[in-house]
Amino acid sequence: MGKITKQWVQAALELADQGQAKLTQRERELFGLSSTRLRCLINNVCAPDNTRYLEIGVYRGSTVVAAAYGNKTTKVVGVDNYKYDDREPLKWAPEGHIWDNMKSQLEANLQRYKVGDNGVNLNNVTIIENKFEDVDWAKQEKFDVCFFDVSPVNTALYDEFFEKVLLAMNPEAVLMFSQYSNPEHARELEAAILRHADKLEITWQDKRIHSSTSNSNHYFSGVVIYTIKKKVVKPVVKPVPKAVVKTTVTDA
Repeated sequence: MGKITKQWVQAALELADQGQAKLTQRERELFGLSSTRLRCLINNVCAPDNTRYLEIGVYRGSTVVAAAYGNKTTKVVGVDNYKYDDREPLKWAPEGHIWDNMKSQLEANLQRYKVGDNGVNLNNVTIIENKFEDVDWAKQEKFDVCFFDVSPVNTALYDEFFEKVLLAMNPEAVLMFSQYSNPEHARELEAAILRHADKLEITWQDKRIHSSTSNSNHYFSGVVIYTIKKKVVKPVVKPVPKAVVKTTVTDA
């Protein structure tokens, strides 16, 4: 598809502020660590025909469903390894295991749309079970929109995103990051963008934050939205060493 303009994203955000999107009550009430406004934002941004949407950290699928619902030509790719669930007492799954209930709830949420014309084209939804850092992003078709919703997040993971996932984005794209209501995570993200300023230019940005980091009536943990242009990173050309000419000395 053609690039998603900042004007489109601005309009999508304004509609989301009012709770307006294609979503029905079912999509708005799905269990997940997100809010109605956030789901509306994602649904609106992904509305243009043939949008390719990437979500890193799908949890139980409420925002994946929001991206796909009513957007029948939108291609949705989600990535999660089901290893971390903030609602579990242990948080992290035991070594060698995943949180099976997390994966099964995601699958159940998607299967609700399997029969009939229920607003979601499951043929256009793909879930990759892996750490996002280990995905071969060079093999992915380029994306127009990415929602980065990894938890817990830290400086190293932001760097991994800009070093690896950014390669899979279109030259002009939309990036959205959750947890922006947390001042520490906001600073970490902003610092990461500065460190990777050779890779992208921010052409527009906006945010929605709240004093709470899990506000179901606002944008849950907070969100920041960027429209970007990727920069062409020139390869470093190593100098070719000069050939050494050997001189043979003979006796007179």
